[in-house]
Amino acid sequence: MFNFSQLPVWSLAIIPVAIGFLWLLFRSSQEHKHQQSTLSSEYFKGLNYLLNDEQGKALDIFVKLVESNWDTVDTHFALGKIYRKNGEMDKAIKIHQGLIARPSLPERYRSKILLELGYDYLGAGWFDRAEGLFKEVLIQDEKSKEARHNLILIYQQEKDWFKAIDIAVDLFAENPLLIGPMIARYYCELAEICKAKGDVSQLINNANKALRYDAGCVRASILLGDQERDSGNDKQAIKFYESIEKQDPVSLMLVIDSMLQCHRNLSTQDKSYEYLQALQQRHENLFLQNVIACELEKLQGKKVAISYLSEKIRHQPSLAGLQKLLTYKEKEIDADKTFADLLTAIAIIQKDSTEYRCNKCGFSTNTHYWLCPSCNHWDSVKPCVIELEH
Repeated sequence: MFNFSQLPVWSLAIIPVAIGFLWLLFRSSQEHKHQQSTLSSEYFKGLNYLLNDEQGKALDIFVKLVESNWDTVDTHFALGKIYRKNGEMDKAIKIHQGLIARPSLPERYRSKILLELGYDYLGAGWFDRAEGLFKEVLIQDEKSKEARHNLILIYQQEKDWFKAIDIAVDLFAENPLLIGPMIARYYCELAEICKAKGDVSQLINNANKALRYDAGCVRASILLGDQERDSGNDKQAIKFYESIEKQDPVSLMLVIDSMLQCHRNLSTQDKSYEYLQALQQRHENLFLQNVIACELEKLQGKKVAISYLSEKIRHQPSLAGLQKLLTYKEKEIDADKTFADLLTAIAIIQKDSTEYRCNKCGFSTNTHYWLCPSCNHWDSVKPCVIELEH
């Protein structure tokens, strides 16, 4: 048996303190378990109300829980996101409004709740309210990227391009590869407005600013090329059009007719033919065979065009090319009904085909958009190249 008399006198004084500490630790542990048990019980009640679609009662319980223990606030964020994802914006708003109104709200959670409430208002289409909340977030945290990006989305939706640019410019230094093209698109929107107003100097100014922020901005090059063409500066217009090859070769199909018209104005069709031939060699995926055939017909006659197109169809078959070739042949032979029916069938198929497709969501259209109306991605709607399988 241990003999306490063998211990030093000073150590005996520690024993009551140690016992007291252990008792407090035990009591704290029991209280924590009781609290956890109470919280678990209340959570189950709240979830049960949710399952029974008694939203008001569920919210009352969750608000009381967060008041007693702000560590449970993540549960509210999760519920809000679920409601928002399901399109139940009114319920998500109630949750976050309830949190922001609590007198005991810790300051460290305020920006997060404001952001979540801003997302709710965005989903509900209340852009003015969402804008106010995101601005409030920036007052508390001026570096908040989430608030800035959401403000940009709001200004984009409202077509307030100047405000969108002001916010985006502040983010440019941090991520120029992402933000640069964004700013360029907004300057192009301003350039389009100037074009409609006939303000040529501001059109050029905005388009050049777009290219400074994004050298690969196809739309800016088209705007500048079209302006030079409309002003009678065909040589300069051709330079802008040809520069698109380095930006995005597929987008050349958007300006190929304008480029050829400029060459016709300058009586330089031989140069346009040489350019088209070289372009086709550099980019086989571009469907240029019909364009080249038309140029050949003008320069060297229909027989040369037919010969060229016949050769191309064998190596790069397409409905458009086949239709063009049959149209040439129809004028040379006494076409029977079968031949005419074949041409009609191809024409119907071609009519039903789409000229442009979004490479993000697959949206198909016969009208070109810079902003996809389906998925809201910029510069994703591209000219289609539809070829027959070998």
